[in-house]
Amino acid sequence: MLDNRDLVPVATYETFAEAEVARTLLSAEGIAAVMNDEALAQLLPAVSLASGGLTLLVSEDELAHARVTLARPDTAEGPPSELEPSVDGL
Repeated sequence: MLDNRDLVPVATYETFAEAEVARTLLSAEGIAAVMNDEALAQLLPAVSLASGGLTLLVSEDELAHARVTLARPDTAEGPPSELEPSVDGL
């Protein structure tokens, strides 16, 4: 697990959901991350936001990789446009 003295902030989020998505992206890349005040954010989201939001922390040696991972644009395609022709031509 991560050693507290080696942790550095990589990003801060306003909501628990945003922070959790970012942590999942990092995890998919093999980067361990922890969220500061996670329990507080789940129980009292307004208090967490008022205290500056949720910060994801990573190991100092993973910081550059984590920043690159979080900076990548979302490559998932959304639903097809209604103006595009359907596959069967209708």
